[in-house]
Amino acid sequence: MLAANDFRNMLPRFNGDAQAADQSMVDGLGRFAANKGMTNARVAIGWLLCKHPHVVPIPDTRRITYLVQNAAASGLALSAPEMADLDALFPPEAVTGGRYPEAGMVGIE
Repeated sequence: MLAANDFRNMLPRFNGDAQAADQSMVDGLGRFAANKGMTNARVAIGWLLCKHPHVVPIPDTRRITYLVQNAAASGLALSAPEMADLDALFPPEAVTGGRYPEAGMVGIE
């Protein structure tokens, strides 16, 4: 859940049915990460790097501890079945809700 003052509360992608779908994916990631003894962030970054080694994720962090954990994701090795499990958790069609409210889309192509 997002904090009451989180700006994402204004974005359609994080409200209503979209929020429920997002939470379901986060819960699945949490179970996967817990089974591996890792954080959600480490698994998510590691999965992205395994799928697309040419992508450079830039996670936000305010604490050195999280920076170290995020950097450790670069060494995560996921098996083909684990990759398939994560791919199944996050199918592209699962992303619902608009990116921005209608007024926010005005200046975007």
